[in-house]
Amino acid sequence: MKTRFYWILSSTVFFCLFSSIVNSHPLSVSYAEFTVSGQTLNAIYRLPMDDMDLLLGLDSDLDEIVSENEISDTRDSINNYILEHVTVQVNDSVTSHSLISMGTWLDSDDFPYLELVVEYPTDALIQYAKIQLRFLSDLYPDHRTLASLTSGEISNQFVFQHSNTWEPELTKQSALTSAIEFFAFGLEHIVTGYDHLLFLLGLLIVSRGLKNLVIIVTSFTVAHSITLAMATLGLVHPVGWIVESAIALSILYVGVENILVKEVKYRWRLTFAFGLIHGFGFAGLLQGMDLENAGLILSLFSFNLGVEVGQIAIVVLAWPMLNSIARTKYKRTIVNGVSGVISIFGLIWFIQRAIL
Repeated sequence: MKTRFYWILSSTVFFCLFSSIVNSHPLSVSYAEFTVSGQTLNAIYRLPMDDMDLLLGLDSDLDEIVSENEISDTRDSINNYILEHVTVQVNDSVTSHSLISMGTWLDSDDFPYLELVVEYPTDALIQYAKIQLRFLSDLYPDHRTLASLTSGEISNQFVFQHSNTWEPELTKQSALTSAIEFFAFGLEHIVTGYDHLLFLLGLLIVSRGLKNLVIIVTSFTVAHSITLAMATLGLVHPVGWIVESAIALSILYVGVENILVKEVKYRWRLTFAFGLIHGFGFAGLLQGMDLENAGLILSLFSFNLGVEVGQIAIVVLAWPMLNSIARTKYKRTIVNGVSGVISIFGLIWFIQRAIL
């Protein structure tokens, strides 16, 4: 009866995970940089070009490239979009914006963003600001805007999501607010990062005992923490599509190895090697913020802590199921079946990321 219960539980969890992967879209992210300069709040918004084209029809000639002229031709639509999706209150009143310039910005992977330079002028020195960004909520309810604000030597970071509002400290570092926001962002990223979750599942489903499981998870944690820090701090500059393709290959490899090798030994070594690659994948979201080192280190630590807490929670929840599988006479059948599906997803993702 106990074995049957865990079999039903594992099947249900796996079915839910499968459904989520098939029906999900990648986490949508944009960037915002604010600077306080006397009586003006300056802003730079960077929004994914493909999403903005879908919303505003930027690519008028349908050649799949948004030119500077096409951006200029849609100035009124872009200006209205800012008006409808941004609310800025400076001191005691809501402030109107001035669209200074528009253009294309490329991230480290040469992915195009619509870059908008905007000013919010006031008639007095800025003492207080209240900001709400609702970018791309029309397309993705879970869209995130990673934001930073600099006022003199003060630097703050924030994650806009679900129409929340930011009241940044302009006289002192709002460390606690920043840490909480990026912790939650890291936690959500690992929970919705289905490629990372499948890789972790592939590792854990053949683990032998709790001690071995802890060693594997610790190895993965140490490895991706190293490369997450190196990439986010700008010490290395990995190519995005290569990293994502390698992550897909790591999933494919683990799934195939689980099927072909009955007794997998020293899995922690393999986990460490692939964990280095996954760390570069985690770093991709934070690299686009161009933060100063002090703010970046705080955001990096909080984000990584959120990822780790998410992993630990997943392992704790999965342990009863994994322990039950290890004790049943159908272990090899279950391992092969789950690993086969993992391998298929790894192959599909590799084709999508490296070839298509």
